[in-house]
Amino acid sequence: MKGRSRLYPISIIMMAAFLAAGPANAVYAAEPNGSWVNLDGNWYWKKKDGTAYIGWLYTGDRFYYMKEDGTMATGWEKVGDEWYYFHEDGGMNEGQLVLDNAVYEFEDSGALKTAKWLENTGGGAYNAGCYDDITQELFSELGDEKKEQYFDAYPDREREYDGDNHTSYDRYAGFIMDMKLNKIAQSRLEAAMEKGYADGRVTGEGTIEDTLASIPYRKNASCLEVYVRDCEDTDEAYDKIMNVTGRKYTSKSDRKYTLQYYRYMGMAHEGKERTPLVYGSFYALNNTYLCEGRS
Repeated sequence: MKGRSRLYPISIIMMAAFLAAGPANAVYAAEPNGSWVNLDGNWYWKKKDGTAYIGWLYTGDRFYYMKEDGTMATGWEKVGDEWYYFHEDGGMNEGQLVLDNAVYEFEDSGALKTAKWLENTGGGAYNAGCYDDITQELFSELGDEKKEQYFDAYPDREREYDGDNHTSYDRYAGFIMDMKLNKIAQSRLEAAMEKGYADGRVTGEGTIEDTLASIPYRKNASCLEVYVRDCEDTDEAYDKIMNVTGRKYTSKSDRKYTLQYYRYMGMAHEGKERTPLVYGSFYALNNTYLCEGRS
């Protein structure tokens, strides 16, 4: 188990045409009057009046995002409710992106859509890109647990997976982070904190199945929601999640209460000031292929 990350007054939740389109719901300036200026190693777009441009900028056939202090964004940046990736030169990423041992997919608008483990890299955990350190650590612990459960269920695949001779099967050993599920998790978490949560239901809003059906998300998808609280750190959150799923699996003998059954995950966390509580929900939706138990 990794080092323990304290959750402070935070909480955790767990487990699912660019110029033509432009960034989602963005108002941007196309080729605004001005020019690039570098000050103390930071890039700014200075307007004719000498002030720094702020917001989405389109110039040189690329999109950039100028932050509130006027500096050009690089790396991961959350704009509104969406996450974007900006390369070292500031240009927004379009299309698939591979970083370290993760593969990121983006909407046509440039907003992050999904992230998954890069095949043949030998692990079930990766940097999700949109998660803070605490959520990332919990996501990684659960990803490693899923890999262990998966190969316990399919030992023949683990034999093929050993060493450097990975096969296509290894992609099922890791979770796919789903931004839509992250947003659902965040919404239900906030509602649960405000209205209450019992028996798998947010008061006044129903079950996770009700929420997914109302969107809709994925027709006939299986789902699992786990809500944990009063956790001092990610290790305790992980332990509580495993206790919840373990009890349900023992009582029902149903694979739907194991992590290895699911492919997609969404997570969120919130906290209360001066109260080291962890509130969480875990969402994971199966992919039909795995649900049917096929290799």
